[in-house]
Amino acid sequence: QLNLAAWVGRSGRIYMSLPRTTGPTVRASWTSGGALLPGTMVSGDRSLVFSGPIAVPVVRDIIDIRLEVDGTRLLASEALAFGFEIEVDP
Repeated sequence: QLNLAAWVGRSGRIYMSLPRTTGPTVRASWTSGGALLPGTMVSGDRSLVFSGPIAVPVVRDIIDIRLEVDGTRLLASEALAFGFEIEVDP
C-alpha cells in the first residue's frame, strides 16, 4: 500500500528500489495485481512501477517477488530493504 495523498491530481513516476548490500548481487523480478507494473531489477538499482496521473490517495497492490542470488557467494544472512521513490512532474 502506497500513500499518495500528497500528490493526487498530479502526474509522476513511482520507482521500486533495492539498495546494494555487502553480499552478492541480488536479482529481483515481480508480478503484481495490476495497480503497479511488473518488472525486474538488480540490487543497487530501481525500476519503474507506475507512470501517469495520480488519481487516488492510496494505491493497494500485491507484489509477488522472486529473488535470485549466487548462494555460493552468500557468506551470511542479508537483509533486503526494498523501497519506493516518487518523481512528480512540475
